[in-house]
Amino acid sequence: MCAKIRKGCLASTCCLVAAVIIAGCAVRAQQQYPTAEIPTTEPAYIAKVKTAAPEQIVNKASIVMMQGGGKSRELQAGSNGYTCLISPDGTPLCADQNGMEWMKAVGGKAEPPDKIGFIYMLAGDTGATNHHPHQRETRMHWVQTGPHVMIVGPRVREMAGYPRTLDVADPNQPYVMFPGTPYEHLMLPTN
Repeated sequence: MCAKIRKGCLASTCCLVAAVIIAGCAVRAQQQYPTAEIPTTEPAYIAKVKTAAPEQIVNKASIVMMQGGGKSRELQAGSNGYTCLISPDGTPLCADQNGMEWMKAVGGKAEPPDKIGFIYMLAGDTGATNHHPHQRETRMHWVQTGPHVMIVGPRVREMAGYPRTLDVADPNQPYVMFPGTPYEHLMLPTN
């Protein structure tokens, strides 16, 4: 009788340990960064975009799929002022109108508008060089941030108290990306 009880306890313990390991792997899988892949089918593209922001934002946002030559195609008409897309590096994001203007300025190497913008990147990003947005290939001062939101626009320079170093000590804490450039913005991790 005692042997049967011990065997039952051992089996229960093994099942419990297996459940904990499986749950831990599932949590780690959820914390993975997005891949650089940009889906080419609409359903796959929309599925990846939906990882960028809370459901109530994405469901009412415009979803655009970038095409060749800098053109975009609208997959979903929006009503809340947000636009969701997958950036050229594979990062899904949702930005308000000011955030979109800021991103266009960065892409066009132009002076960013003097407006505060907001960008969701709740799937994390694929990594960036922190010294300048147009020198990604150098991988200098590389930083990869998990789920986060961004406050963008020149007025970020006025927000004191956030680290403004090129080498980010802890990307799980708020920091300033691209410090000292016109594209300086605040990174706010959500974990």
